[in-house]
Amino acid sequence: MSNRQSIVSSNPLIRSRSGKSSPRPLLSAPMKPPAIYEALNHEVIGQSGALREVSVALYKHLIGHKTGNILMIGGSGTGKTTIMKSVENLLRESDTFAEYGIVVRINANLLADLASRGMQSSVVLEKLVVEARARFGSDMPLEQIVKCVEHGIVFIDEIDKIRSHVGDQPNVSGIIAQESLLTLMEAETAMVPVEVQQHGKTVNKSVPIDTGGILFIAGGAFEELYDQVFDRVTNQGKNPPWKLVQKADGTVERRIVFQIADHLLHADLFDYGITPQFLARFDSIVTLRNLSARDLMTIFRDIPGAMLPTAQEYFSEYGVHLELTEDALYFIADKATENARLGARALKEVFGRIIKAFEYDPWSTGKVVSGTNGETLVIDMDICNEAYKTY
Repeated sequence: MSNRQSIVSSNPLIRSRSGKSSPRPLLSAPMKPPAIYEALNHEVIGQSGALREVSVALYKHLIGHKTGNILMIGGSGTGKTTIMKSVENLLRESDTFAEYGIVVRINANLLADLASRGMQSSVVLEKLVVEARARFGSDMPLEQIVKCVEHGIVFIDEIDKIRSHVGDQPNVSGIIAQESLLTLMEAETAMVPVEVQQHGKTVNKSVPIDTGGILFIAGGAFEELYDQVFDRVTNQGKNPPWKLVQKADGTVERRIVFQIADHLLHADLFDYGITPQFLARFDSIVTLRNLSARDLMTIFRDIPGAMLPTAQEYFSEYGVHLELTEDALYFIADKATENARLGARALKEVFGRIIKAFEYDPWSTGKVVSGTNGETLVIDMDICNEAYKTY
C-alpha cells in the first residue's frame, strides 16, 4: 500500500483535541492574552488573527480595564459561533473571574423583534441577571447581581440581519434594532427589573445598571457584503486575485482566492446597511479568513465532535470499523474548499454525499470486508469518485 493510500483510522490528535486525554486548560489568574489564545485555539481552527484580538479584549475585560466592542465578519462556517461558544465554555469552567465573566448569547433577529416592541435593552440586561443567578444562586445579594451585569459579556449572533436597508428599501426593524443597541452600548444607565426579597416577600425592584462596562461581541456572515466588495474591487480595473493555494496533501494549485479582509472599507459596511453611528461603537472589526484545506482536514478529523470520529461511532453500532485512506481524506478537504463560502459546513455536504450510501445498510454495498480486526469499511478514492459520478 502506498503512503498516500495509507489508512486514516485513528489519530492521536483526536484524543487530545476531544479532551479525553488532554483537557483544555482552565482560566486562572494571572492568565494573559497568549494563554487565553491557547485555550480558545483548542477548539477554533484557522482563525489565529481573530483569536488574538478576542483574547486581548477578553483579558482587558476580565481585569476591569476599559475595552472596546468587537464586530466579527466571516462567512458561514468560518468559526464565529465557535469562538463565542469557546469563550462561554472557558469562562464557565473557572470561578477566578466569575463576576466579570457572565455571558449571554442572543440572536440579532430576536433583538430586532424586541426592539420593535421597545423591549430590547431591558431583555438583554435581564438575560444577564438570569445568567448571574444561575451561576451564583438565586439568593445572591443585589449588589453582586449589579456587579455581574455591569461587567457581563453579550454575544450577538447574525448581526448582519439588522441592516438599515435591503437594496433600495429601508429595513425599519433593522434601523430600530441598531438604534436600540446603540443606546445600550453607549455607556448609558438603564433601569432593569430585578426580583429581590423584602420583608420575606419577592418583589420586583427597578435597579439602575451602568452599561459602560459590558463587552459586546457581535458576529455575522454578511454574505452579500462579499459580493459587494468583490464587485467594487474588480470594477476598479483590478484583476481577479489568482493565487497559489496549498491543497490538503501539500501540493499547490492556482485558484481565485478573495479574502474580504484584504479589501474591506468602512464605506462598504455603510453601503451594506450598518449605520456609521452603530459601527462607531465597535473598536475592532475582526474579519475571519477563509479556511484552508489543511484547516478543514483538522476540523473533519481532530476537533471535539468532528465528523470522522462521529461517523466511526455510528458504524461501530453496526459492528463495522470505518476507515479512510489518506487520498480520500485529502479529497474531502479539497472538495470542501471549492465551496469556500460555506466554510466548515461544506464538509457536511461533501462527506454526506460519500457516506450516505453506506449508512442505511453498509453490507449491501459489498464494501464491508472481514479480517483479523473484524468487519471494516474502507472509504477510498474509488468510492469518492463513484459518489461524485452519480451527481
